[in-house]
Amino acid sequence: MSRLLSLAAAALLTSGVAGGFACSRSSGAPAPDDAGEASGPFTGRPGDLGANSSVIDHSGPNGGVVGTIQTGAAGDAWQPVGCPGTVPVATGITGATWGQEVYGTTDESPHAVHASFRFDTGTSFAVVWETDADTQATWVAYGDSATHLDHFVQGVDFVVPPQPLDVLPYPMLAHEVHVCGLQPGHTYYYAVGGDGWYGNVYALTTGPADASTEGFRFIVMGDSNAFYNLYANLQVAAGTYAPMFTLFTGDLVHEGEMVEEWESWFSAGGSLLATIPTMTAHGNHEDMAAAYFALWALPGVEEIYSFDWGNVHFVVLNDSPTQGDSDLTGRQAEFLDADLTAAEARPVPPTWVVSSHHRPMFSSDPSEGSNLTVRAAWQPILEKHHVDVDFNGHSHHYESTLPILGQDGGIVDEGGIRYITSGAAGAAFDAPTPTANPWTNVYYAGLALAVVDVTPHTLKIQGRRVDGTAIEMTPIVLTK
Repeated sequence: MSRLLSLAAAALLTSGVAGGFACSRSSGAPAPDDAGEASGPFTGRPGDLGANSSVIDHSGPNGGVVGTIQTGAAGDAWQPVGCPGTVPVATGITGATWGQEVYGTTDESPHAVHASFRFDTGTSFAVVWETDADTQATWVAYGDSATHLDHFVQGVDFVVPPQPLDVLPYPMLAHEVHVCGLQPGHTYYYAVGGDGWYGNVYALTTGPADASTEGFRFIVMGDSNAFYNLYANLQVAAGTYAPMFTLFTGDLVHEGEMVEEWESWFSAGGSLLATIPTMTAHGNHEDMAAAYFALWALPGVEEIYSFDWGNVHFVVLNDSPTQGDSDLTGRQAEFLDADLTAAEARPVPPTWVVSSHHRPMFSSDPSEGSNLTVRAAWQPILEKHHVDVDFNGHSHHYESTLPILGQDGGIVDEGGIRYITSGAAGAAFDAPTPTANPWTNVYYAGLALAVVDVTPHTLKIQGRRVDGTAIEMTPIVLTK
């Protein structure tokens, strides 16, 4: 199934148009929205499978359960069944426990469902969601058809401690599951929850096989900050491009430790977050908060990591670490150099190399401009390894540069790096007139994102306003 058809199917399922799947205990009262703001008796959400749904099939060996059902505490790191590594429990999070078939009465319907990747993008995916604090069921049911989910993978649940100023409708529990052993380039359908209550069915497509040259599209956006209504509008626009995943360049929320803000962000992102995986860069407003690391399932140590999609290698850094600037030139510079060296040494090296972090090395924002500390720490390493594009945010506009080589911003015809600031997902926009820089290609201070198309020999980048109009009248096309 094509990616566009997969998204269309997911949209139908989520909206409840694909009738016959929902099993509700509703008495006719309005269902709570995706933010989880339930009121009165529990009713579920539109499109929920609910309990005893014919879509859920336990007739296979071991009831379709993958691996062995676990109980008790998960410890500081837990091992998802069939996955090639462990998952750390975020610092500040205690009481991570294997999910059990226990349900609350306030809001056991899964909300804030969002997908990402920790392990290989072609053979796995991760899902995190939330329920009321008494609902411990933590399962992903998946299969090849939206009407037949026959594999079941268990995960862990944990409390993300709210802050004193958080205003939440009720105490919540977070749930995390990693599904491994999948087929590359395959569309899977899944629901989260447990036999006592499953939520909506979503469609998600895994990445291609290693080193595949199959073409694909991804989008890049950043800096929604506290402007969630604008971000919601941009997210709807993003869905029309049918990307395989989103690269988010940081500052998703304004206060990273506030659970209430994460509730608002996930609600604004809507059901597309469950069908289009999101890979995030840590921004200064995430502030190394426990909530950020608890609610996102990412590779490695999660603040710095790399992943592959086909013939593209992505490396993501954190330019706002707790340790300060010394971490940029120490630990992270070492990681960056080692990671790119290893990628180059593969039997089939990646065709394209993309880096991402939050603060821009080259920005025409009149208030802050370029971050020279980040530039000095990482630009020489990016150039050493011939990185093609560096995506960032922080400056609240969209900007692309001409090819740059050297810390003085020298413009070159070949061998340079394109620096793309995509920090226009809603936060208060920068001044409409940029600082004049010879390396600026385009600058737009309004709601926007970057659309990136990859083929075996080209990488095309074009900024798009929320209404779909192009920012670069001529897209940037890199060739190899």
